[in-house]
Parts: sequence; C-alpha cells; structure tokens
Amino acid sequence: MSRIDDFVLQVKRNCNISDAKFWGYYSICGLLMRYRELYRNEHTLMPWDSIDNEKITRWIQEREVLWKELEDNELKKLIMDSTSYDPFDVNGLNTALRDVGLVYGSGYGAFNKPTFFVAKLDASRDLFDNRVHYVGRELCRDIAATPAMLQGRCIYVRTEMIAQFVWDRFQEVKANPYNVLAEVMFSHYGIFRSDEASPGLFEKIRGLVRDVSEIFAMHEAGEAYEDAYVDDWHAIWYEGCDKATELFLRGIKDVCADTSPFGPLKEIIDTRNTPRLCFFVSFMDGIRREIFPEIRDAFQHFREAKDWSVIECARVDGYHKAKRLQREVVRIWNEKHDVHALARYIRDEFPRPGQGKK
Repeated sequence: MSRIDDFVLQVKRNCNISDAKFWGYYSICGLLMRYRELYRNEHTLMPWDSIDNEKITRWIQEREVLWKELEDNELKKLIMDSTSYDPFDVNGLNTALRDVGLVYGSGYGAFNKPTFFVAKLDASRDLFDNRVHYVGRELCRDIAATPAMLQGRCIYVRTEMIAQFVWDRFQEVKANPYNVLAEVMFSHYGIFRSDEASPGLFEKIRGLVRDVSEIFAMHEAGEAYEDAYVDDWHAIWYEGCDKATELFLRGIKDVCADTSPFGPLKEIIDTRNTPRLCFFVSFMDGIRREIFPEIRDAFQHFREAKDWSVIECARVDGYHKAKRLQREVVRIWNEKHDVHALARYIRDEFPRPGQGKK
C-alpha cells in the first residue's frame, strides 16, 4: 500500500468515527440524502448514474454496523511520513501533502460535528489574508460534506460538492415549472429545462460551478472578517442548543458573512455580475431567506429596473440586521449563559406560523 493510500484510510477512519457519533442528529430524510451522496463518492458515481437499490441498502446496513463498532472510539492522530499530526492540523498536513497534489481539510460543522476530507487540489490563491484551496475529486470524506469551509485562515471550496448541489437543484427545476428564479439563473449559463441528464449537461454545470465558486470563497472570507463574536459563538455551540436554535444561529452568522463589506454580495454588486446575483438569490435556503427576506424583494425590483442601488440598500440593511441579531444573542449569552433563553429569543424574533410574536 502506498503512503497516500494509507493516509486516506486513516482519514476515512476518522470520518467514520465522526459519522458514528453524529448520524443521529439528522432527520430521516436528511440522513437518506447524505447516504446517497456518500455512496456516490465512495463508488465514484456521476450524478446521472443510477444507484442499485439492493446494493445501497446492503451498503447502508454494513455502514451502520461499522458505526456501531466505532461510536465509542476517539478521533485518531494521522501519521504521514513517520510524523504524527493532530487531525485538525491542516497547515502541517497540507505541507506534507504538497508534493503529491492533494489537499486535506478538517473542521467542525453543524451540531459541532468534526468533518474531514482528502481531495485532489485543483488550484490555490490568496484572498485578502486567507489562502483559498479549490478542491477537486474527493478521495474520502464524511457524511456531512459542505460546499465550502473555513479553518483558521484556510478556505476550502469543494467544487465536487457544489456541482452535486447544483445538479440536484436543476433536477428540481425540471420537475417544478414554477421555480422561475432558478430557471432564469440556469439560463445565464446556457442550461435550460429541456436539457437531459448527460455528460454534456454536467460539463455546462461544471462551467457554472467554476464561476459561482467565488461566491462560496467570498462567503468564507466574509465569515473570517466578521469574527468579533467568534469566541462567544463557539461557546454557545459547545454548550449545545436545540437543532432549530442552532440552525438559526448559523443562519444569522451566514447572513452576516454574505452581506459583509468583504462578503460575496458586495463583490457581486461591485462587479455588476447579474448571473452570480441570480445564483446567490435562487440558492438562498429557507432559514437565510427568513432572516434576510429583503434580498428577494430587492431582486424582483432589480429584474424590472436593473438598478444595482436597490441591491446595495438591501445588502446594507441585511448586514445591519444580522449584526444587531448577533449582538443581542451575545448579550443574552453573556448575561444568562442559558441556551433556553437564546431559544426563546429566536422564537420571538422568528415566530413560526400561528405562533405570533411576543
């Protein structure tokens, strides 16, 4: 076995240990989706390749048996060229991997879950005082893959994950004739509802991903810049919140990064990049959309008048709102150190239908 194959197996073991401890945090639908994505990764399947139900069922059963065996294990140090590394020492490990064209990433995701990957390195560049690594084919990863991540001053943009994310959204567009915004966004990149699943379509999506990868890089740069409350935020997550509260707290942090003077929306406005604006708005998920609804109203006005000042006004309003929410969360935390008080604050700020705001 080569030194690289051995290293990948070591990282995969830590991926499995992390998955064994955290798989229960996901909903049934969320877990099934992640099973399919991880199965595709481990079997080198393209998005249009069909998955045999009997094979994936057997794979899931085997994986759950493995997780049961590993759930009490602790993460292992990684050995590379006779040197031992902490699994979160991205700088040391990437220095060791530099000569073989690979990149290693690690960090903490939702629910404070440790996350790891090893991948081929497509390119690197400096962005402000961060180092951005554009990640290609992933040799191994855990079940909680995200499109981009920040670890220290290293930003990882995972193009394989973004491509899968975009491919899935295009399938939704084909199935839903009312998703006009996403359909308009795809049309900017020469992708249309009539396109059928094929290598040719995937190449178009790869072209889209090469462009919009900068949105993900700028988001992480905005997050690195907006770090005034990072210690408080980590203390809150370490203490542990209910899932809904944590997702809203992460959404507030994401909106702050998105609307930051160093974030993606500011860069989109400065460069007058309409395709990226369409992507940014159409891919804004439910919680971020709930926190920052101003951007969708502004975008509708923009489509009619092509007035970038409307988008800039929405960005500034969204930024001030996210900063206010952050300050209030930190104030409550520092005064009470009570995650239940934070949950009540989030429920009051973002009441569910029929709940009403106190």
